[in-house]
Amino acid sequence: MKLVKIFDEYNDIIIRGKSNFSKYDAYYKVEKKPGSKVELKDLQEYVNNLRLKYPGKHFLLKKVKINNKVLYVITKKSYYKTRKGKIKIVKDRVPIYVDLDNQEFFVPESYIKYNRKLTNYIIMRTLGSLGVSRVKYLSMAGRVV
Repeated sequence: MKLVKIFDEYNDIIIRGKSNFSKYDAYYKVEKKPGSKVELKDLQEYVNNLRLKYPGKHFLLKKVKINNKVLYVITKKSYYKTRKGKIKIVKDRVPIYVDLDNQEFFVPESYIKYNRKLTNYIIMRTLGSLGVSRVKYLSMAGRVV
């Protein structure tokens, strides 16, 4: 699994939204806030809020070691069993890896390749909630500002 560093290797995070009472498409870019810092308690608080808001989604904060670096992962449980005993695979899961020592954020390259739109949205929501990123207006309906 290859991890891509958000804001350095992967900095083309563009979200399509709506503007003017949903009449027009508007495009926004996710940018890193200067001077922002995330701590372990911030990650734990964010995951706990997700668990309270979405109790059936099984959000997790895991500690993993990749290439002799300790990373924390905000993710969902990959699969779970239904009432009838069948295994259901979660497809709307995009894990975000956080290096607290260097204040770096990563996402697996395969998620960008296969579901870029969802990955961009999850990055925007997660890093925005942690206070690391902000959204900048780019254009409306194809016009460049």
